[in-house]
Parts: sequence; structure tokens; C-alpha cells
Amino acid sequence: AQYRSVIKSTLDRVEKAFDNVDPDIAECSVQFGALTILFPSGQKCILSAQPSVEQLWMALASKGIAYHFDYDHDREEWRDDRGEGIEPLAFLQKFLREATGLELTF
Repeated sequence: AQYRSVIKSTLDRVEKAFDNVDPDIAECSVQFGALTILFPSGQKCILSAQPSVEQLWMALASKGIAYHFDYDHDREEWRDDRGEGIEPLAFLQKFLREATGLELTF
């Protein structure tokens, strides 16, 4: 139950950040536990819940990037499972800024 609450909160924060974004720049939708950000070029960024392993997965297929994140309940944050110190929302902010010029806060 705690995992589902954290994952829902995370996806809701990202989705809300796109409320006022022009769909010609990027569109965001959530279906079946996955959040998809679609760009006019056809590129996609997908954040998906993985309940069986209690992880959040992020994929940027066009860039060949995929990360798996575990939630650290003590720090109240997601971190990549490879120990590289990557936090998904900070990574997404940087990617969106570089790809589209969007300055979003999650």
C-alpha cells in the first residue's frame, strides 16, 4: 500500500506539471500505471510503476536510456538501483530543459 501511494504521488506530480504546457511542445498522459510524455518528433519518455519489484522505471527509447529506481523511505526519494545517484524527477527536469526548453518543477 505504501509503494502504491508513493508511485501515485510521483506520477501525479509529473502529470500536474504539464497542466499548462503547450501540447505542441509535449503532451503528458497517464494510463494503467504508466505516464507517457509524447513529443512532436514522436519521441516518448515513459515512467512506469513496477509493483512486483516496487520500482519506478523510466525509459527514453529514442536515446537508449532506461533506469530503474528504488524508493528510499528514510530519505523520501527515488534513487537509481545502480548506485549512480540519479533521481528520476531531477533527471526528467534536465532532459525536458535540454530537449524542449521547458522549465518544469515537480
